[in-house]
Amino acid sequence: MSNTAVKIKNLYKTMGKYEILHGISFEAYEGEVFGFLGPNGAGKTTTIKILTGLTSVDEGEVSVAGFSISKQFEKAMENIGAIVENPELYKHMTGKQNIMQFARIRKVSKERVDEVVKLVGLENWIDKKISKYSLGMRQRLGLAISIMHKPKVLILDEPTNGLDPQGIKLLRDILKNIAHNDGMCVIVSSHLMSEMENMCDRVGIITNGNMIGVYSIAELISQQNSSASFMYNVDNAKKAFEVLKDIENINFCQVDDQNFDIEINSGEPKAVVADLNKLLVENDIKLYTVSAKGSNKLEDVFISLTEKKDENGEVAQIG
Repeated sequence: MSNTAVKIKNLYKTMGKYEILHGISFEAYEGEVFGFLGPNGAGKTTTIKILTGLTSVDEGEVSVAGFSISKQFEKAMENIGAIVENPELYKHMTGKQNIMQFARIRKVSKERVDEVVKLVGLENWIDKKISKYSLGMRQRLGLAISIMHKPKVLILDEPTNGLDPQGIKLLRDILKNIAHNDGMCVIVSSHLMSEMENMCDRVGIITNGNMIGVYSIAELISQQNSSASFMYNVDNAKKAFEVLKDIENINFCQVDDQNFDIEINSGEPKAVVADLNKLLVENDIKLYTVSAKGSNKLEDVFISLTEKKDENGEVAQIG
């Protein structure tokens, strides 16, 4: 196992009369993209603000690269790069002028600046004013500023908010490269399971200030229901329903006169589809097309985990 980059143990945080975090614990490692996943208001941003030194710890232990935030604050902060909400940039200045401002503060060489600009794909835009940048480009410049001092840990709070699909993919590829090739620990918060599935090696799930657990993407996928859904286009959907209605392990939903959906609750959905198709044709129903429907099963797993509680009112665990 890789070295521990971030360790949180029994972390509590109260704001006013409300306890925001209830003893959460988890570890994130060098060389991985760790997803911090939970519904809005679950406690993600509060945890990130504690990690980045923006909010104090009430109770518990928090360390970054082996340095305690409460006892060795400056050393811990030296090992963090972060974007909380949107990157703050000077819009009247160029990208190069912005990044050099921070480079002087961090005492980073021009060679390192050129390196991170290339890494985030802004070579052709770095001399243009920030006012000309898209949201995705500003996010990438903020990322370059965050990593130019080679921190052990990079923390991003909801980094894909407002980005188009191309911008999301580009950011995802950059983050995976930074983690897997450079050995950085990348922590990304989100409330969207679909983002985490494509970006992360592991995810920690939090809800109502409680840490449900930490899982690999493979472990979450294993929780998916084995059902598969298909869309049918035929000449007579009503007649098709009469033919198929008594077959076990399928759910039938008529959409209109010529279209219906079927959910197959079986470990061999393709074999079932072949049998259904044969049955329809034998009953003189013209079968035009059959297509698999997109699945949101990991979203369903996430929702069930964040809603599920045991008889004592505590959040439930997988397994």
